[in-house]
Amino acid sequence: MATYNTDQCIVISGESGAGKTESAHFLVQQLTVLGKANNRTLQEKILQVNNLLEAFGNASTIINDNSSRFGKYLEMKFTYGGTVVGAQISEYLLEKSRVINQASGEKNFHIFYYVYAGLAQKKKLAHYKLSESKPPRYLQHEKIKMM
Repeated sequence: MATYNTDQCIVISGESGAGKTESAHFLVQQLTVLGKANNRTLQEKILQVNNLLEAFGNASTIINDNSSRFGKYLEMKFTYGGTVVGAQISEYLLEKSRVINQASGEKNFHIFYYVYAGLAQKKKLAHYKLSESKPPRYLQHEKIKMM
């Protein structure tokens, strides 16, 4: 990329559970280190945004507890000298039907469990008209511990 001053593209593909998400995480981590992000905050933001995106797009399936239910395109921005200056992530093909219905043995997107557990811990379920004894329908396949 830096030698020939041309854009590069890396495609990560494979079967379910093959490690695509982990491989992408390691790749981004390595590129931010090699790209010597000019400040620590930028490097941390690029690495942490993946976790946030996964909360909204990953779900537990029969094969994989952290299965990506979407595709994503990550475009990292570099200077001509090879320094990381930013990144942009686009999601596509989100499995939206999972929100209202999951197959037997599968779960909804992680974010719903995080929000519900957080509200339960803060004793704010009633404020949002959520039952403390029975999780909402979209979390029906999950036994949730009340804290």
